[in-house]
Amino acid sequence: MSRVRLGIALAAVVMGVVLAGCSAMPSMPDWAPGWMSSKPPEAQLQSLRFESDPPGADVRTAQGQTCLTPCAIDVPSESQPVTISKVGYIPQTVQITTGDPPEHSFWESPPPSLVPNPVHVELQIVPPPPRPFHRRRPRRPVAKTAAKTMPAHRTTLRGSSPSAGQPSSSPFPPPPSIEQPAGSPFPPPPATQ
Repeated sequence: MSRVRLGIALAAVVMGVVLAGCSAMPSMPDWAPGWMSSKPPEAQLQSLRFESDPPGADVRTAQGQTCLTPCAIDVPSESQPVTISKVGYIPQTVQITTGDPPEHSFWESPPPSLVPNPVHVELQIVPPPPRPFHRRRPRRPVAKTAAKTMPAHRTTLRGSSPSAGQPSSSPFPPPPSIEQPAGSPFPPPPATQ
C-alpha cells in the first residue's frame, strides 16, 4: 500500500510542477497572428469628415477628439455619438452607425463603413429669451368736466382761423403792441389784425 501512496504523491508533485510552469510562461508573442492571441482585436480607424453650416463649429467625438469644421478625424469603426457646437447656435448630436463593409477581396477583411460620412449639420441660431410679461395698468378715464373748464382759446382746433369778433384760437397770448418813439431811425412795425 505504501507504493500506491508513493505513486499518488509523486503524481501530485509532478502535476503541481507542470501547472506552475504553465502559469509562468509568457503570453503569445507579438508576431503571432490575431486569431492565436487572447487579446481582443484593436478597432480599425477610419477617416470621418465633418461639415457644418456655418463653418467653424467645434466637433467632439466620444473618444474626446476635437476639430473645427470643415475637418476630418480618424475614429474607430464603431457606432458612436458626435457632438457639433458653436457659440450662439444650438448644439447638435449626430449618431454615427456602422454600415456594410466596402467591396473587398476574399483575403482581406476591411472594417465596416461609417454612416453618415461626411457628417453635414446645419446649425440653428439660439432664439432670444422671451420678454417677461408685464401687465399694463388700465388707463384712467378722462374727466368730462375738464373740457368745460378749459379756456376757449384752447378748445378750437389748430389751423382753423377764428371768426371775426372772436378771440384768437392760438394757445399763446397775442404779442403786445409796440409803439415806436418819435424820431426813431427804424421803420414802424407792420400792423397786426
